[in-house]
Amino acid sequence: MLTGCESGQGEARLKAGYKLLDSARPDYVAMSAAADAYLTEKPKGPGAAEALYLRGRAFEEKSQQDLTSPASDLTQAQAAYTQALSQGPRPGVEGLIHAGLGNVLYFQNRFPAAVTELLAALDKLERDSDKAWAMYRIGLCQQRTGQWESADQTFGKVRGQFAGTEQARRAAEHQGARGFYVQVGTYAGAAQADAAVADLKKQGLTAGKFADSSRPGVQLVRVGPLATYEGAVAVKERVWGKYSGAVIVP
Repeated sequence: MLTGCESGQGEARLKAGYKLLDSARPDYVAMSAAADAYLTEKPKGPGAAEALYLRGRAFEEKSQQDLTSPASDLTQAQAAYTQALSQGPRPGVEGLIHAGLGNVLYFQNRFPAAVTELLAALDKLERDSDKAWAMYRIGLCQQRTGQWESADQTFGKVRGQFAGTEQARRAAEHQGARGFYVQVGTYAGAAQADAAVADLKKQGLTAGKFADSSRPGVQLVRVGPLATYEGAVAVKERVWGKYSGAVIVP
């Protein structure tokens, strides 16, 4: 990715920072420091777009790993990605930047804008894994705006073009959905699940228990179906005090 850069300490640190991107849990502190080292040394250097992209990724990772200030971190990531686009990056890097912006907008619940950025990324991304993640994220955005059939088509493309991948597996889990649920918890026994269902019904919520197909004997308690993502968010916020592990599915 780093092409045409001059030699120097900043470039060396930038290359080291990029190696962290392939980690299962990237070190966002080291990534940010590497990007800043290059930008301090060569703010308009040939690797400026790559450095700003790395800085954006660092803040994006921080928003997911350190939940003390996710909104601020996403805003910082968006600013870095936007500045990176202004540096005239080569197509492959430009694709990554658009994908990064798409991710940020997705986490900000700005789904139509996220789709625009992710579509801009697809033709420029160089690695199949990056293309698969971008297409999968487009499908999620389509679901969250109620475009269920379009989402199914997108997830079908992920499964067809990237068969056997993690992205394809996740796409299969989402395909076919036509409503949202708030999953408040998983329970090892039916009695615990029944108690949670009864508690939720007392609150006026439509709740039920479901068998977990991947874990025999485990019961999932969910509220729903809910017609809109916004409605699911409202229910999640309502039950969060008692069910702090609640998540929205799909």
